[in-house]
Formats: sequence, C-alpha cells, structure tokens
Amino acid sequence: MPYRWREPDLLNFKKGWMSILDEPGEWKKHWFVLTDSSLRYYRDSNAEEADDLDGEIDLRSCTDVTEFAVQRNYGFQIHTKDAIFTLSAMTSGIRRNWIEALRKNVRPVSAPDVTKLSDCNKENTIRNCVPTKGSLRAEEQQRPGSEGSAKGSPWKADGQRHAFDYVELSPLQQDPHNQGSPPRTRGSLRVSERAPKHEDLERDLALRSEERRKWFESPDGGVPNTDGPGGDSSRKAGEPALPTTPLSEEQRVRLNEEIEKKWLELERLPLKDSRRVPLTALLNQGKGSHGDLNEALKKEVQSLRAQLESCRAKNESLREATKSQGDSHVPRGYISQEACERSLAEMESSHQQVMEELQRHHQRELERLRQEKERLLAEEAAATAAAIEALKKAHREEMNKELGRTRSFQQCGSISDALQKQHQLDVDSLKRELQVLSEQYSQKCLEIGQLTEKAEEREQTLQRCQQEGKQLLRKNQELQTRLSDEIGKLRSFISSRCSGDRPQNNERSSCELEVLLRVKENELLYVKKEVQCLREELQMMQKDKRFASGKYQDVYAELNHIKVRSEREIEQLKEHLRLAMAALQEKESLCNSVSE
Repeated sequence: MPYRWREPDLLNFKKGWMSILDEPGEWKKHWFVLTDSSLRYYRDSNAEEADDLDGEIDLRSCTDVTEFAVQRNYGFQIHTKDAIFTLSAMTSGIRRNWIEALRKNVRPVSAPDVTKLSDCNKENTIRNCVPTKGSLRAEEQQRPGSEGSAKGSPWKADGQRHAFDYVELSPLQQDPHNQGSPPRTRGSLRVSERAPKHEDLERDLALRSEERRKWFESPDGGVPNTDGPGGDSSRKAGEPALPTTPLSEEQRVRLNEEIEKKWLELERLPLKDSRRVPLTALLNQGKGSHGDLNEALKKEVQSLRAQLESCRAKNESLREATKSQGDSHVPRGYISQEACERSLAEMESSHQQVMEELQRHHQRELERLRQEKERLLAEEAAATAAAIEALKKAHREEMNKELGRTRSFQQCGSISDALQKQHQLDVDSLKRELQVLSEQYSQKCLEIGQLTEKAEEREQTLQRCQQEGKQLLRKNQELQTRLSDEIGKLRSFISSRCSGDRPQNNERSSCELEVLLRVKENELLYVKKEVQCLREELQMMQKDKRFASGKYQDVYAELNHIKVRSEREIEQLKEHLRLAMAALQEKESLCNSVSE
C-alpha cells in the first residue's frame, strides 16, 4: 500500500512538546528534539529553527529510562551518572514512544543508511516514526491509580471525558523578540557507543509496519472511540460483528494522510493547566435567605419532574418507533444500553449532589438565622429591660423627691393643692408614656413570634420537598430499570435482523441520529434557560431580603427616636417641676417675711 510523507524524520530523531521539572520544582513546557547523542529542548519550534537552545540532556551518560508517576500527565525519568531528569508527556502513548526512542540511545543501534534501503524498508521506516493510533486508544483508556487519585487530575470515573480535555491549542507562531532567552545547559557525560544490529532493526520495522497495516485494514480499526473507556467493548462476546464496506485505495491514502496530519498536530500541542468550573456555582453566589433556598429547592424539584417527563416521553417514542417499524425496518443506529445507563446514572448522581448541597446549605442558613435571631432577641430584650428599669428607677426617685417636697409644703393650702395636681398630671403622663413603650415592646415580641412560626412552616415545606425529591428519585430508578429492559429487547431484536437490513437502512439511521442529536441540543438549551430563570429568581429574592433588612433597620431607628423623645419630654417635665418648686419657695419666703 503506498504511503505519503512530506518530510520524514530519521530513525533516531524525534520532536514533540513535553514538560520538564526544573530545579525549583516547577513544570516548564518546552519543544524537545532527540538526536543521536543528546535530548535538546527549546522554547518552541521557531526557537529550534533559530537554534535558540534552552537546555540539553547528554544521553551519552544515560544509564536507564523509566516510567515515573507524577501529579500531572504521564511522567518518566532519565537516569544519568550525575543527575536524574523528570519529564512528562501528554498521553501514555507519547510517553511510551519517547521511552523507546531514548532506550535505543541508551542501548544504541546504528540505523542503516536510508538512501540504501529498499522502497519497502523506506516506507516502513517512515511509518515507524509515527505512533499507532490503536496503542494511543488503549493507553488513554487506562490511567494509573496514582494519577487518578492525584489532586487536579481532570479525569472522571464515568469515562465520558475526552482523553485530551486538559490540552489547549495555542498558536505555534510566537513573537520573534521573545526568543532571546539565554540557553540553559546541564552537565553531560560520555559513554561508549555499542555495535549496530542491522538485522534486528529491519525485523522490528517490518513487524511494526505489518501490525499497522493490519490495524488500518481491519473493519473496526478506523472507527474512533467516542464513548470513552469501555465504549468499544460494550458488545457481548456472542453477538455478531457489524460488517462494513471495505475502503478503496484512494480512501486509504486519504485516511493515512489525515492520520499523519493529526499526529503531527498532536505532537505540537502545548500543555496548559486545566480549568474546572464547579457544578454548584449558584450556591456560592452569596448567602441567601430561607425563602431563597425554599424557592431554589422548588425549582430543582420542578426541573427534576420535567426531566422525568422527558425521559418518559423518550421511552414512549422509542417504543412506538419500534412497533411502527415492524419486522422489516429496524434502525441501525440505536442507543446502546451502556450509554443510557451511564447518562441516567450521571443525571441521578448530579441531581443527588445538588440536592445534598442545597440541603447542607439550607441547614447552615437555618442555623445562622436561628443564632442571629436569638442574639437580636437577647440584645433587644436586654436593652428594653434596661431602659424600663432606668425609667422606673428615675420615676421612683422623682416620686420620692416630690413626695418629700409635698410633705414639707402641706402647710400652704391652695398652692400645695395646685402643686399636687400638677405633679399628679406629670405622673400620669409618665405612666402613659411607660404604657406606650410596654405596648410597643409587646408588639415587637408578637412580630418575632410570627416570624418564628413562618420559619417553622418553611422548614416543613422544605421537608415535604425533600420527600418529593426522594419519590422522584425512586421513580427515576424504576424508569431506568424499565428503559434497560426495553433497550435489551431492542438490542436482541436488532442483532437478530441487522445482517440483512443494515445496508438499506443506513441513510435512515443517520437521519434518526441527527433528529436525536437535535432533540438533545434542544433539551440542553431548555435546561440552560431554566438555570438562568433560577438565577434571576435568586437575585430577586436577595433584593427582597435586602429590602426587609432595610425596613427592620428603619423600625429600629424609629423606636430609638421615640425613646429619645420620651426622655427629652421627661427632662422638660423635671425642669418645669424645678421651676415650680423654686417659685413656691420664693412665695413661702415672702409670706414668712410678711408675717414677721
């Protein structure tokens, strides 16, 4: 099979993006170039063309190349006599290719002259420079346990995430002014090179080219793995394989060219830190009130009900479609049981996590509101009791003083009677003020009791919503079981009739898949709209909370103003009484002087 390649690399020459662990313990991304005696790294490919070297690892003193578990990506170490260099590749397949190439340098095999090889060997040499896609798929499905549990790992347990979700594309062309960084080199030692093994090299190249040719010519070799780990192995051992149309010579050539282009792009992809967005971002947008949480829970329950209804509708539509198609028209592109179970499990787990997070947040808010209410009640009760006690004490003192003065002035008939009447009027006014303050305090206590009852009612409503959510989860599980049964029946029916009807229904299956895709996209837009509505309602609830808080502060300020005004009036009455007593004393002294 002819194979096209624009600029073939040499046998012991490799390029690609990797990260290296520097002396301060930080990962630095570089463009690595492997030669026969050293591993050089540059800032990028442009720096390589300009020969702007950042560093170099002398492989003549290399003793071994081993895999090494790192927190990020796939790491390996280069052991030399003086130092150990730690590097990391994007995928396990790239790491394996680098390790094999470096080990050839540790145990060197002199490559034959490419110009003297036959056409077949040249073609095999070119093919060997590019790692096979099957090995990459197999390695991407298996993550080491140490990396799966490390912090910041972007992989999930469900396997739905793509293998390259932590890789971002960046422009390969950079500013040439930034290429002036001084080169950093490391110490290197020399070791003696070993004798070439020409026959082993040719046998290895022939074996790899044959394996790659078989992989490309296999019926399912060109189908990409889109269902994540375990997606291609979802078929059972007893089911027949799906026949596919063999590729023509031109299609194979185009396919090979596309594969080589993609591999070159993958080799040149730079690494960047992955950024993750928490699913429960709405819960971290400030502390909402009890009413906000209640509304959020109601909206969540409604969304769960809507999704449950949509699942029921899909199940009914699938059932009607299978009945209407009959025995002769069976769709080829059906949804696998594993995909349905996985999507249902994801939806159930996400809903469960959101419900648990809402419940925990609601409990924290209830505890905070309860503590704040108790503190405010205690402060208000203490302040009111202190004010009433101070008023009573001042009133008692004034009463004692006035009683003493009235006893001393009982000899003055009409004047003492008028003074007693005025004093009685002042005492009555003070009692009325005290009664008004007591009524206001009682009213505030009643309002606080009503607020407490409302909080209890909302808590009961929340419990009912939680019970409804649990019922919805149980119904969801029942629907999942029924859907699994229906899918099993559909799969068995399709597997029995797929051998004869598949070529006729290929176009129809693609149309049905497009319809299903549009339905899924519409459902996603609907869910996004519901989330936006929930966010707007949460903002409205927060505005209502701020308005209620402002109103409470206004009422508290008004009570303080009433208290200050009553104290001012008491002071005025005291001043009036003092002036009256001074006038009585002057009149008494005048009467005494006249009588003398």
